Amino acid sequence: MAAKRRTGKRTTGRGFTLVEVMVVIAILAIIAAIAIPIYSHYIKDAKIGRAESNLVLLSTLMERYYQNNNAYPASNPSLIPNAIPGWNPGNNPNPLFTYAIQNPDQGACNVATPAGPSYELTAKPTPASGLPTSETFFLDSLNDRCEQLPNGTLVIGW
Repeated sequence: MAAKRRTGKRTTGRGFTLVEVMVVIAILAIIAAIAIPIYSHYIKDAKIGRAESNLVLLSTLMERYYQNNNAYPASNPSLIPNAIPGWNPGNNPNPLFTYAIQNPDQGACNVATPAGPSYELTAKPTPASGLPTSETFFLDSLNDRCEQLPNGTLVIGW
């Protein structure tokens, strides 16, 4: 019987080295550092887009109300769902924004002063939205749109 000869060769394991694992972790950390802020920005933009969309819907409902009643609804500082027929902004019981009607238009956007009946709609973020609660979005009966930033700056259009 022939004896097995041992050569000085070692068999290598089939695992990963510590350096390889650390390189993979570093790459994942870099990807996360880039992706998380971008994702957060998309979430913020989606919430703001929803508020703007709700203001446009509310404006349409205001015009429908005017056609049916020959007047706009009275001022309402905290508009609840169904206060105006068809109005339901969603997100109950934790709304992301509070909506309000100011009748007549107070000229927050300062673009033009309406002659005759008018209104101004506002959307303010709630703490549940994760947005600055001092930010306000406006839409008036002349379809003027503006945004008041937390520092008080007024930005025309949105």
